[in-house]
Amino acid sequence: MKYTLLILILLSNACFAVRMKGFGARYYDEDTENYADEHDTNKSLIPDVIIGGDSYVMESSTLDDIAKHTGITVNKDDQASWVCLKSEGINYWFISDNEMGQGDLTAIGIAAENSNCKAFKDRLKVSINDVPLLNSSKEKVSFYFSNRPKKDIIMYCNDTKVSDVYMQGNCVQYYFKGEKIQGVFISQLTTS
Repeated sequence: MKYTLLILILLSNACFAVRMKGFGARYYDEDTENYADEHDTNKSLIPDVIIGGDSYVMESSTLDDIAKHTGITVNKDDQASWVCLKSEGINYWFISDNEMGQGDLTAIGIAAENSNCKAFKDRLKVSINDVPLLNSSKEKVSFYFSNRPKKDIIMYCNDTKVSDVYMQGNCVQYYFKGEKIQGVFISQLTTS
């Protein structure tokens, strides 16, 4: 009897796993190679993440850290864990992939849209040096990275050697709607 109850609990948790919605759902797009421009860059793409009065570091800070600070629950499905916060009309998806991330912050989605993200009244800022992000245009992105996007999705990546064994890859992926940026994903992954 108790095994049946355990199986029912596990199945109900799997059935009720909620996937990201809105722009954040673009995280699940699997094959961007066929419809995205991809370019290497020598520009630093490491983000500064400020939530409230705290700084968070990709691949070091956890979603549990963010959840504890903001009073929000970490969502999880079969591909990712995430929290979604809304500040000043901008939605921020803080994401950890379930394969390598194991709860560490590995991606951030940013978009101005109506979504069911939790309102956050304190300071929330995600920036990368002078890299244009959400409130920008194709023209500014083209000027900054010195090439004109040919498609509606473009990704710039910078690989940095962090030790004799490990490489850190940072990427910024833009989703355009016409000349305006619809949303941005920032990601970091360290590999050997």
